[in-house]
Amino acid sequence: MAIVIDLNVFPCVFDVQSERHADFAPVKAWIERREGFLIYGGSKFKDELLQSYRRARFVRTLRDAGCAVEISTLAVDTLEAEVRAKVKGTKCNDPHIIALLAAAKCALLCSWDKESFPFIKDKSLYPKGSPKVRIYTTLRNAALLKTKCERGSIANAL
Repeated sequence: MAIVIDLNVFPCVFDVQSERHADFAPVKAWIERREGFLIYGGSKFKDELLQSYRRARFVRTLRDAGCAVEISTLAVDTLEAEVRAKVKGTKCNDPHIIALLAAAKCALLCSWDKESFPFIKDKSLYPKGSPKVRIYTTLRNAALLKTKCERGSIANAL
C-alpha cells in the first residue's frame, strides 16, 4: 500500500521529538522498511511542502531512497479542478488531497483534519474504480498499514 500524509501531521510522523510521534511512529517505520510508500504530488501539495525547506528536503531524501513516489502534477491538478467544482460552496478545504488520493489510486490517508474526513470518504468525489479511502489518525489505526506495496501498483507515478 501507499499513503498520503497530510502536512498537518507530517512532523508527528517523522519528528521523533514530536509530542504525538508515538501515535505515528508505525507509519514512519512502515515507510522506512519499504513496505509502503509516501505519495506526494500536485501543484498545491508541492507548494505546501515547499513552505518548509526541511520538509521538502526530507521528502526528496525519501524519494531518492525509494521510499516516496511523486504523482504526475498534471493528473493531480486535473482531478483537483474536478473536485473543486463538486465541492464549491462547502467547507471542503482539501480538494488537492482528494485529487492526490484519486490520481494515485491510493487507499490510505494520514491526517488530523477531521473537518475534511466526510469529503475524503465521499465516493462521489473520486473517479469510478477508485479504492475506498481509510484514514490513519492514531496508533489504534496501525492495522491499516498493510505489508509490502509494489511501486507498480501506484497509478500516475513519475
